Amino acid sequence: MAVMENNNLPHGILRIKRHLNSLKPAEKRVADYIIKNSGQVIHQSIIKLAENVGVSEATVVKFCQRIGYSGYQELKIMLAQESDHNEGEHIYGEIKADDDLNTIINKIFQMYNQSLKETKKMLEKSNLAQCIAMILAAERIFLFGYYASGVVAQDLALKFKRIGYNAEALLENHNQKTVGALLSDKDLVIAISNSGRTQELVDSLEIVQNSGGKIIVITANLGSPVAEYADQLLLNASNETPFRGSALTSRMSQLAVIDMLFLGVATTEYDKAISAIKKTREAIKKSRV
Repeated sequence: MAVMENNNLPHGILRIKRHLNSLKPAEKRVADYIIKNSGQVIHQSIIKLAENVGVSEATVVKFCQRIGYSGYQELKIMLAQESDHNEGEHIYGEIKADDDLNTIINKIFQMYNQSLKETKKMLEKSNLAQCIAMILAAERIFLFGYYASGVVAQDLALKFKRIGYNAEALLENHNQKTVGALLSDKDLVIAISNSGRTQELVDSLEIVQNSGGKIIVITANLGSPVAEYADQLLLNASNETPFRGSALTSRMSQLAVIDMLFLGVATTEYDKAISAIKKTREAIKKSRV
């Protein structure tokens, strides 16, 4: 399956975050340490880093190679470049129970800004054009998602319907499997899952793949089980916090990704899209007061 290669990802901390769920336990300890101490890691030798994390130097090298770098030195260079670029930014911490309202407002909007900034970087390196081409070529489009991701799937289905595309959001596992079993290579499934680890979605996509349907996956986790079924993969940013910050930021970044897909399709077939939008606006005009 044609998924995004490591060298198409942004560098530094953002690259590390996208690999977190595919790392081995010892490598994940290295990743967690670097994410929390990136400023110090730039100046640390591999011996010191391995000592601080409690792993071998070989584990550090394997971690660097797993996320697409030749070794520890290249990782340090990329972290240093990222540090220079972000210098001067004020970074708020997680939302806490004793935060006042103004602090919560500042933290929420910074979470949104950071999530959208990271998603933008990944879209610039992504196969977005190929995904748009798949949508344009599809006879039918089905959106798969659950819970918060299901809401995003419904939003994209409605957007496509408004410009005349045969699109439907399927948010229940039996429906996904039933429809998925009858798809052909002329049909497209866009699966949305922040974690990429929802078992029901994995089961549905296996059926879609076996039937010959095409699959685009939108997820925050490279190397997740859902991502393995993608013909094309689009990554969105997500940062976990105790107060469901992941759900907040992932929803914003997912919405940004689907808006890029929608606008890419709509601008490619501009006259068709504008004509359809005018007709649908006219149809619902009398419903407004």
